Amino acid sequence: MKITASGAATPPPRPEAPPAAYSRLAQAVKGVDSVCEPAPRPLERFRDAARFVAALMPREGETGLVDEELREARDPRHRYREYAQPAHRQWVARGDNARENFFAWMDARPQLKINLARPGQPPRMARLGDAPQVSYLSDAAALKPYLAEVVDGVWRRPDGALIDTAGSNGKLGMPGYAILVLDRDDRLFVHDAVLGRLHHTSTSAGKPVRAAAMIELRDGKARSLVLSSGHYMSDLDDLERLLAFLDGKMDLSKLAVLAPHEDRAELAEVMAPYRQAGR
Repeated sequence: MKITASGAATPPPRPEAPPAAYSRLAQAVKGVDSVCEPAPRPLERFRDAARFVAALMPREGETGLVDEELREARDPRHRYREYAQPAHRQWVARGDNARENFFAWMDARPQLKINLARPGQPPRMARLGDAPQVSYLSDAAALKPYLAEVVDGVWRRPDGALIDTAGSNGKLGMPGYAILVLDRDDRLFVHDAVLGRLHHTSTSAGKPVRAAAMIELRDGKARSLVLSSGHYMSDLDDLERLLAFLDGKMDLSKLAVLAPHEDRAELAEVMAPYRQAGR
């Protein structure tokens, strides 16, 4: 049996963070909290921010969200960043940040016109109410269609169906690849990438992960892996954890591995132990 990376029918160890890394995340969260909360009760705001930090702080052997994606994780509707960022600029420019919670402000202005164009590009206007909402899946039933198992080199769904990403759109410029996530509980997920709808955060609900990448699968066999995730900015630590997880489950000696933002020599060093056939 052969299915696409979409699965069943559903809607579309990094070392423990040093003080400096914790400070950066705390600073970002503080910024989100201080401008997004109208709460007149400092203790309530502090507790809310503390819970937010605790949920998103990576533990030893995990990778957390980059600062730019924290707002998406905190937004109850998880609005796509391309819409939330220009809306945030208007919220601040109007001075509404001193009076109103940012997410409630967006909820109340579905007709607001925002410019999605990047600096230097012609205006590209859109309605705030049309902002795509990224799916954050948490219950077992919603996650099950995207679970993956690797046994004797074959990638399958829990029901035994082979996973094939040939029909996956992938991220921009990566057709035929699907999102790959190894979550903090060592659960493996593979699913289509749908801009503004299904991201690396969809199966993690924005929480830290052990690894995030893109993978190419044909008839249940892994062809290539690309170390790429804008939400988690995957690095060689992620790759090492993923390879260690897959070691013994499949032959890694011929798996093509690309890491566009990493040093080639360092990548080769990470891959060297796995390049022996029959390992």
